[in-house]
Amino acid sequence: MTTVRYRGTLALHDHGEAMGVLMLDGDLDDRYEYEPLAETISDDLAAHGRYASVRYWTADAPMGDDEIAEAALRLLFGEADAQYTAHYSDVTGHLWTDEDINVGGHDLLEELKSQAGRYCLLEISYEKELPL
Repeated sequence: MTTVRYRGTLALHDHGEAMGVLMLDGDLDDRYEYEPLAETISDDLAAHGRYASVRYWTADAPMGDDEIAEAALRLLFGEADAQYTAHYSDVTGHLWTDEDINVGGHDLLEELKSQAGRYCLLEISYEKELPL
């Protein structure tokens, strides 16, 4: 199992020609500055395994991991899927962008988008095999 923590303020930004893409602003290690969160998680799913356990905490302002763990806690289990794909045409240019983060049937992307403007600590534990 590999556990990755993502930190920053949830924000919706334009990315290329896509609008309203979920990103984390002000992350502590600049790991994913200006990169869509779905793209980052998609890369990590490929690297660490397609099964995931997800926990996230949100708060009004940035705070340490231990502090935010005392805030609202959500735990999700299941097979994970994350995609960020831009669609283009040579004739018309950019057509649209797909952005998804699904875990065990839960639409994590929409949950996080509903928290836009709040600081977030997102912790995902990745597994290559379904843990039984």
